[in-house]
Amino acid sequence: MRLCSLDPRRTVMGLLQQHRGEVGRFYAARHEAGRPVAMGAWCVATTDDHVAAVVSDLCGGVPKPSASEAGAVTEVLTSSDRVMVLLEEASVAFRMVATGAEESLHACDGARFLEPAAMRGTACGCPPGLSDRRAAALAGRGPSPEVRLGFRLAGCPGLGVFSLVSTSWELAEELPELADALRRAGAPLLCALVYERVDFVTRSGVPVSYRRPRVEIGGPSVLSPARMCLAV
Repeated sequence: MRLCSLDPRRTVMGLLQQHRGEVGRFYAARHEAGRPVAMGAWCVATTDDHVAAVVSDLCGGVPKPSASEAGAVTEVLTSSDRVMVLLEEASVAFRMVATGAEESLHACDGARFLEPAAMRGTACGCPPGLSDRRAAALAGRGPSPEVRLGFRLAGCPGLGVFSLVSTSWELAEELPELADALRRAGAPLLCALVYERVDFVTRSGVPVSYRRPRVEIGGPSVLSPARMCLAV
């Protein structure tokens, strides 16, 4: 059991307004021999050993040193495919992106360009509906979604802000409902960040399964100071 360094007089909203720097990143696939390999639980990467230790306490798994393009990191392959987090409206972002070998060739909000800088604010030409955008992307004629979530672990919000970047079309489709709930709440909401398994059978009778991220809105908001301080 690990205690978080958190003053119980501070609110969760106050915590979310401080330390905007990212302390770790959640992801759901690793690269082995140059190929992406999906996992059955969340993996967390951080450059802070204390953060890795608390994540291990909360979500299971053993911190292990690893290497990335940005340098040495510590990874925690957790035993959890569901993690309780605190989300606020300002920490949810969405854009459509098509990338080249080294940089974004097209980045938009679905209606207007965000990148390249010279075209920012002009019409991007993407279809208005997400299903039509998906069809265009699958045909190689359009960008794909990029959803960015910033959140704190509900078990220890004082630890800092974590992030998740996803290209899931399903998550992108669900994002307006999530954003609306966060906007109406006006305060951080307690949510479950789920790495959901989806099973289905194709028309030809072939069973298929895959995993994708999903956010479940778990209830009104702010945890009591007593519950915030302890990371189990």
